[in-house]
Amino acid sequence: MSFLSFLFGDQDKPPPDPYWQRDPSMRFYRLLALRPGRPKLTGLGGVFVLFHKGVRPGWVYVGATADLGAAVTRLQDHPEIAALEGRGGLFMTWAFIKPDKRDGVVAYLRDRLKPEVIDDDMDHEMGCRPAGARPIAVQLPG
Repeated sequence: MSFLSFLFGDQDKPPPDPYWQRDPSMRFYRLLALRPGRPKLTGLGGVFVLFHKGVRPGWVYVGATADLGAAVTRLQDHPEIAALEGRGGLFMTWAFIKPDKRDGVVAYLRDRLKPEVIDDDMDHEMGCRPAGARPIAVQLPG
């Protein structure tokens, strides 16, 4: 390790890959097709990202929770998010991130992805508090 990389960090290294989850066919999960218990997410925490495909794909929402299974149900019932299904399908991926890192990862992803939906009430319900968190860089889903 050089003295400069010790002082300033190694800028040549890419951010860590949190292993964004995909289905067994290596496709991202369709949000409205996810059912309780499949895949087994109840009680598992992490960071999740929603996006839609179509003519103009876009990032929809980024959040974190201690229970991804409950988050799926909440997201499926969210009127603003569910309305975006018509834009080529609504898809979800997640990464199992330690609780003390989640808000920082969400802050970073929101800054980079600029999702269409920001819902402070839903953030609060899920235990996600990215406002004021120090961003933690990770590789983007893709």
